[in-house]
Amino acid sequence: MTWLRRHPLAAFLPFQALMYFWNLKLLSPWSDEAYAFQTMHLPVGSLLNSLAHDFHPPGYYLLLYGWLRLPFGLDWEVQARAFSGVCALVAFAAADRLWASRLGERGRICFLALWSVSPCLLLYARMCHSFCLQLLVGTVVAALIMRFADERSNRNGVWLAAGLTAALYIHYVPGIALLAAANLFLLRKRRLRDALAVDLAVAVAYLPWGWWLFRALKAWSSHPPNYFLTGSVIAEVPVRLAYWAMSFVIGEAQPDALLIIGAGVVLLVGGLAVAGARRNRPVAWLVAPMALIGFVGIARWVAYPFLPARMLFLFPLLLLLFVEGALAHRRAGNIAIWSVMALSVSGVWCYSHRIDFRNKQYIMPLREIAAEIREHSAHDAPVLVDTPNSDIVALSYCLGNSRRVLDTRDPETEQAIAAVLADPRVRTIWFLRSTHDVTPQKLDNRFEAQLRGSGMKANVQQFGKFSALERSAMRIVGINPPPGYFQELLKFER
Repeated sequence: MTWLRRHPLAAFLPFQALMYFWNLKLLSPWSDEAYAFQTMHLPVGSLLNSLAHDFHPPGYYLLLYGWLRLPFGLDWEVQARAFSGVCALVAFAAADRLWASRLGERGRICFLALWSVSPCLLLYARMCHSFCLQLLVGTVVAALIMRFADERSNRNGVWLAAGLTAALYIHYVPGIALLAAANLFLLRKRRLRDALAVDLAVAVAYLPWGWWLFRALKAWSSHPPNYFLTGSVIAEVPVRLAYWAMSFVIGEAQPDALLIIGAGVVLLVGGLAVAGARRNRPVAWLVAPMALIGFVGIARWVAYPFLPARMLFLFPLLLLLFVEGALAHRRAGNIAIWSVMALSVSGVWCYSHRIDFRNKQYIMPLREIAAEIREHSAHDAPVLVDTPNSDIVALSYCLGNSRRVLDTRDPETEQAIAAVLADPRVRTIWFLRSTHDVTPQKLDNRFEAQLRGSGMKANVQQFGKFSALERSAMRIVGINPPPGYFQELLKFER
């Protein structure tokens, strides 16, 4: 027992590995995963060209490309997802060495236990995406910033520049956030020359991809604001912050009753994290600019359910501040820690049973939908997909080349559907759509009216049932009547 207290990784790592690598095909692919699965078959030159034009830096994809060519004998999707699990485990070990070890024995065990049962990390450690590599980079580079700030040496400066460069090559947002935090941290210590030296080294190392970074920033600045649940930029900020906090503290899958209880726990955890920030000012000064830059950069590009994944690089530092606050306020801290642990167990259960997810896109059974389309229609049956709200990329990937997939946003799709309806040889048309049409042109409703007006018989399957709490929330934000399900598959037959 004494040995385990001194070496808690020996207990926690096997537990995490079991959770991260068990049944990696539990969830169907979603769009970003499908994109990665497809591009990994390209030659390296074509892969880099695809990434450049799709606003992705190459670091993660080149590492995944090499990983998938290791002869493990695993299914392609399983091996790709396993890479995220490996990154998460390495990040866990790095967080223990670089951050948790500063907390003392009790604090360290609390930190590692909360990390180990986190349903947020469970969700993203089993996806084929750069989220967990960003987590690893954020964990290490944040420590390198602190080290160089505390101990000025050429070696520490070189390591920091290398880490910041790697972060930028893996993803623009954490790279820019870490670079800004490093500069602010050094400027607080009046080390302008050191900051400029690090910036110059990073700029030189990033020259091969510099044009594409500039192009991505230009696209970000001109990108229209993403879908707002509330319809207001200002009102959307608390929604996004609340969803981010919920994901980090209790995960994104909880029953309604526990979610309501969890709201109070999230507030308590937030208060203790603020208390921890007051006790650990250096980490607070590091977290603040990273969180602000990350939030602004990501909130403009993606809708609120996809914010937590892209802020995952901040998870270790926020957890550290919470544990520090919990240690300082023992009674409230014990309540918060045990409450988070209990809710985390609930979140892990919900994840493993694919229930009570708040982001329904993650549990859409696209593999099963694709199998049904192949089994119950001829090869000439087209599949129409509500592209703004449904996952056309993942469904196309699951279908392979067996079906023609039509995009509702494509101006030519309306004529294509009319041509299909005029062809008596085509007996079946499929339509995957959201139950709530949020497109300004009301594309879903227009296409459904066109198909129903043809006289074809419609059969409807619904997916992702909304809970009573979710439907009540929809009424509050003005969605009346609220839909009962997230998406539906319509099968039109002659």
